[in-house]
Amino acid sequence: MVSLTIDGQSVKAEEESTILEAALSANIYIPTLCYHPWLKPYGACRLCLVEINDGRRSRMVTSCTYLVEEG
Repeated sequence: MVSLTIDGQSVKAEEESTILEAALSANIYIPTLCYHPWLKPYGACRLCLVEINDGRRSRMVTSCTYLVEEG
């Protein structure tokens, strides 16, 4: 399990899950258009962009394709 923070909430997620899957499991809404749980993540619509911050820098990534990381 990986521990991370989304919108100030502590969330635990499986290691191979995406940020979007972790958020959905914690009832945190991230808008999407192209995401469907039965299909391979594609990230084409870019509506699910989120900012990730590792303490040194921040960047924008698609939450449907980016895997969770500790922190």
